[in-house]
Amino acid sequence: MCHGCLPNTFERVSDIHVIAIDNSCGANAGHLYVVYYTWTGTQMKVFVSRSTNGGTTWSAGVPVAPSSATHHQFFPWINVAANGAIGATWLDRRNDPNNLLYDAFLGVSTNGGASFALDKKLTRVMSNPDNDGFCGEFMGDYTGNTIAGSTLYASWMDTRNGRFSQDDVGGYKVH
Repeated sequence: MCHGCLPNTFERVSDIHVIAIDNSCGANAGHLYVVYYTWTGTQMKVFVSRSTNGGTTWSAGVPVAPSSATHHQFFPWINVAANGAIGATWLDRRNDPNNLLYDAFLGVSTNGGASFALDKKLTRVMSNPDNDGFCGEFMGDYTGNTIAGSTLYASWMDTRNGRFSQDDVGGYKVH
């Protein structure tokens, strides 16, 4: 695991790749999916790659956010629903012209990770990573998601109180 800084902050970001498997009985049963962020030269961007052969080879990364989202994306997570729908969550700065404040987003793929059609904002209030409770140096990396039935439940760091980071949870029907 490598640590760098989230651009425009002193917040550390871990290079944590998250993997999920399609345990459904559908067309993509057994496929593996990994979500990660990478530096494109201008932004941190979240991608999903898939393997159809047990991890021997992997597809090129598919962006989870639309191409119009040109601000930093980070702390992604991924899961697969019982029907094979793929849910990816991440933090995204697209709604802040200063590229500092972030929202939590959800992307859903129903075609085996070939594309992510749904792009849904989960948060009601943007968070400032500088309000982490650790002098702007550690907001944590406590994002994640799980799928129960037809609902994806996501967790992320919320700093709306202006003093420290706390976990927040939201859900969305993925199928």
